[in-house]
Amino acid sequence: MTLSDQVGEVIATRAVTDGDRPVLIEMGRPAQALDGGGTAGFRIEGLGEYTATGSDDVAALYNALVDIGAVLTRANSNGHRFTVLDSSEQGFPAAPSTGSDPTPTTGGDGSELIALRILITRMGPCAVEIGRPTRAPGQRYYICEFRIDGKPPAIASGLDEIQALLTALRMIGARLMLPADWPLSRAS
Repeated sequence: MTLSDQVGEVIATRAVTDGDRPVLIEMGRPAQALDGGGTAGFRIEGLGEYTATGSDDVAALYNALVDIGAVLTRANSNGHRFTVLDSSEQGFPAAPSTGSDPTPTTGGDGSELIALRILITRMGPCAVEIGRPTRAPGQRYYICEFRIDGKPPAIASGLDEIQALLTALRMIGARLMLPADWPLSRAS
């Protein structure tokens, strides 16, 4: 599904409400920017389309999630009442307080790859692959496969595609003992 050139192909959605009105948030597939970094577009129904950037597709994806939370917070301070349709918190990461290789289109297990980064950790170089969030077969929740350093894929889950993606980012950071905002940093 394509919304516009700014958002591109939609890879994840989240349903929220503004008071009693349902609102759809859609995130686009990260893409390589002209400067070699990454960009990721998103749309919040009724508020517009936005583009986040980063040093690569992982950073752009994370920045889009941060920006979605910031846009909703700003809108709430201007009279909107955004909440997630389920009982959980909005769940978007907060902006940090401190401060390009071609990407394959599929992972080794056949899942659609949306982001890839090579990290330099204390243990040496490490490849992180993040798959496209999808609905779990026969279930009401969503999953997001990820792979660290070619090992068998791990699966994160969430009530929607965005929550599954956020869970994958948090699980990757926890497994590699990285700071919460690791997608924004190129260093370990």
